[in-house]
Amino acid sequence: MPTGSSETNADQTSQDKLHKKFTWKELSALNKPENVHVAYKGKVYDVSSFVSSHPGGVDQIMMGAGRDITHLFDVYHQPQTIKFLEKYYVGELTDVEFVTYPEEKNQFYSTLKKRVKEKFKSLQIDTKFDYKMFLLYFTYCSFCALTWYSMLISGDSYWLRGIFSSAALGIFTGLSFYSMFHDASHCCITHSPMVWRIARIIVQCVTGLSMYCWMYRHTCGHHIYTNVDIADPDCRTQVMKKEVWRLKHKQSWFKRYEYQHLYMPLFIYTFYSVIMNVQDFVVMKNLEIGRIRLNPPSTYQRREFYFMKIFHHTMRLIVPLFYMSLTSMLLYNLIYQVVLGHWILLLAQLSHLTTKVSLSEDIALQNKSWAEYQVLTTKDYDTDSLLCTLLTGTLNHQVAHHLFPDVLQSYYPIITPIVRDTCKEFGIQYNCEASLFVAIKEHLTFLFKMGQEPAETKTH
Repeated sequence: MPTGSSETNADQTSQDKLHKKFTWKELSALNKPENVHVAYKGKVYDVSSFVSSHPGGVDQIMMGAGRDITHLFDVYHQPQTIKFLEKYYVGELTDVEFVTYPEEKNQFYSTLKKRVKEKFKSLQIDTKFDYKMFLLYFTYCSFCALTWYSMLISGDSYWLRGIFSSAALGIFTGLSFYSMFHDASHCCITHSPMVWRIARIIVQCVTGLSMYCWMYRHTCGHHIYTNVDIADPDCRTQVMKKEVWRLKHKQSWFKRYEYQHLYMPLFIYTFYSVIMNVQDFVVMKNLEIGRIRLNPPSTYQRREFYFMKIFHHTMRLIVPLFYMSLTSMLLYNLIYQVVLGHWILLLAQLSHLTTKVSLSEDIALQNKSWAEYQVLTTKDYDTDSLLCTLLTGTLNHQVAHHLFPDVLQSYYPIITPIVRDTCKEFGIQYNCEASLFVAIKEHLTFLFKMGQEPAETKTH
């Protein structure tokens, strides 16, 4: 009897050594290719031996290294894949870096995914392939090249054509950003990591923006923690600091916020692509965007980053000087930046920073599952308009995108009615505006309301 007891204790001691306890900070340090750990629903897995054979490619698994991948895993993998992950189990996560969402109790997301899967199966559609999207990518990138060349040959003599060409270049660059760039960042252009990489190189050269920085910001930050104050880089604010804008009631109020509905669209949105380009270098240096950590880039990723930046800015700023004066080059670039900045940022804000959607400070979001949270913090608009869908890169189907980011954007019009009906069935508020213009008005109204002096401040 004593012998059996000692053997049991020895086995328990052996298990305790094998199954460790990890804090999120300890987990965050395990992000090198030779030592990759991830957390899923509170459990920690050592997937170091699986890095090179990951079907989605090394870049994708390394993006999740050293962090909680619960929602990334659930969105981009089939449910049965968790059984494969279990053999790499090494311990438990004792705390969390950001907010965690409770387990789903009402089966909303599982029901929705089942219905969407059955719909595409009945239509015999591969959700990662659509030849029409390849035609669209080619069209947008080709028009970027043509309008750039038209601007170039306009020189100093045909400035009216140069202005028109610059504006058109801004539009087609924005369309490239919200089509090929966006789809490539979500790994939904075919099932091939090689195709994703080629697409990313092309659109980085077109837009000048870093895919490496964007994927951490957008995929690891915005999509998991939509409108969560601390974690979402797109709406991060600090309580006492005088931020560029006021988005939340808990922020301190300053006089200039009364005009944020004017100066944000006129100035900040105008130069947003410039801000993002500069920010890329800062992010690459600090390996952090807001509170979202970036894992150290590989040698290939660093080379890609600098090659893309050099190529894009050489074509935008240096080559034109062989055809025109500095004044003309600056004028054309200003027009380009004005159009592109609004195309990128304004369209993005219409779905998340607007009236009728929730922010993380709202009590209505307490105890909501991740999928419900995505619906409540996101708004669609003009979903029946093909033109609006094309011009916005399906951002008007943003709810479907947040729930199914691994699906190619051309299929969101099929998903949206299913989302709308399922939300109604489960009593979840689905937000949608009738038109793009109403959505813009609601965003500006949101900025105006948040910019007004709070009543409690006036009383003091």
